[in-house]
Amino acid sequence: MKKFIKSLFSGVIVTSVLLNSINVFASQTQVVKISVGNTIANVNGNDTTLSIAPYIQKSSGAMMIPLRFVSTSLGIDENNIKYNPNTKEISIAYNGKTVKFIVGTNKLIIDGKDFSMLLENKYPIYTEIKNGSTFIPLRSLELAFDNIKIDWENSTKTAILKNELEEKTQINSIPILEISKDKEIEVKQNIPNLTTEERIKQEELLMVQLVNEERAKYDLQPLQISDKLMKTSKEKAEDMAKNNYYSHTSPNGYNMARDLNVAENINLNGGGAEGNMSDWLNSKGHRNNILNKDYKYIGVAISQSDDGTFYAVQQFSDENKWAD
Repeated sequence: MKKFIKSLFSGVIVTSVLLNSINVFASQTQVVKISVGNTIANVNGNDTTLSIAPYIQKSSGAMMIPLRFVSTSLGIDENNIKYNPNTKEISIAYNGKTVKFIVGTNKLIIDGKDFSMLLENKYPIYTEIKNGSTFIPLRSLELAFDNIKIDWENSTKTAILKNELEEKTQINSIPILEISKDKEIEVKQNIPNLTTEERIKQEELLMVQLVNEERAKYDLQPLQISDKLMKTSKEKAEDMAKNNYYSHTSPNGYNMARDLNVAENINLNGGGAEGNMSDWLNSKGHRNNILNKDYKYIGVAISQSDDGTFYAVQQFSDENKWAD
């Protein structure tokens, strides 16, 4: 094992350099609680009074909620909500999508595609204006925007809407790895200061950034970080580190990627983010995973074994079940 690892680094030396900055994303959840017949709504734990209470539409039986109040409370910019009095269209531009409601109709337009708003697939639900406020069906925002989720408390007729927002912060002067041809070195010299959990987390985030930078060169959509795939990638990396193997299939015969139906890149002692990405981009199969136009979600992980060996994992998927 030691001989094999050492041979991977024959003819190279690793030095530490600085990256000016990377963007790190943290999540903040906006929560709105709103009840049928109640003018008191709650936004992130604070009560607020509505001009008119949510209600049940007589013709459809659907719960109707005030569009502008709920949308802005969930974090959608007021300036991205427009009303055209001539066409009676209300449009919302958010999270890369444009959604339109038309007063007096059950039409919902998402990025130019028409949908019919129906309760139980048969009762039309109409967008309405009450006391100067536009009301839309409760479930319409969940349908239109993937990151908005709704829970329902039947006993109190209360809807709980949640939107997980991403806040961008910047980390400056993060050490990364630069590999240059020079001489043979020992494996443990390969990854300076990459032994703490925080340091490893920074390299994992940088790995995602490098993937999306490579995809941008080919006009491919950036991949979204999936918390679920981050966890499964970490499980795979830790399993290889703990059980001292390097394969998509574990010693007990379990193949995580096959079981989860995800694409998987693995690497042994590739170093930090740049070292791993360099190895993967120079391998046709791994590069194809990184540049697959259909993939939407990514998870990454780096784990260190007791003998100092580093294992890296990337997992990719196009399935919405991996969205957070």
